[in-house]
Amino acid sequence: MRILAVIIFTSIALVGQTQIAQALDDATALSGLTSVRAVYDVRTKDEKALQFIFTVIRDTYDETVQQNVKARYVASMRGPTVKLLVRSRAGDPALQKKTAGLINELNQRGIRLEACGYALNLFGVEPEDLYGGIVSVGNSLNSVIGYQIKGYSLVPMN
Repeated sequence: MRILAVIIFTSIALVGQTQIAQALDDATALSGLTSVRAVYDVRTKDEKALQFIFTVIRDTYDETVQQNVKARYVASMRGPTVKLLVRSRAGDPALQKKTAGLINELNQRGIRLEACGYALNLFGVEPEDLYGGIVSVGNSLNSVIGYQIKGYSLVPMN
């Protein structure tokens, strides 16, 4: 009897959650728009936090496109974040594999990934040592400023 009650409760909870998830959208914010542009200012020294940020950017892109709005996104990475973008580095290989996979997913969606050249120099990282699909720029602050002037919305991610 107890198992039946748990099954019924779980089923009701799942149906309720599914209805809530289906009802959520960004129709008010995106109404009348055919495209959006955003530049994500990414700053973290923690690889799990970086993976979370990449996942949020990926999912936000997908949700925007699912609502019939074209998304043009740039992820501008600066400060100690650039040390996490190096292909051959010390650390947990499983974490690095997941980071590389997320970078690949963002690239497949056409999301531009930029690494700050100022930070690369500061931390002694060579641009050719970065994961594939990451473009090094002179200074990510100039990049973020330029994108904002071009109409990209700034999304701080730290």
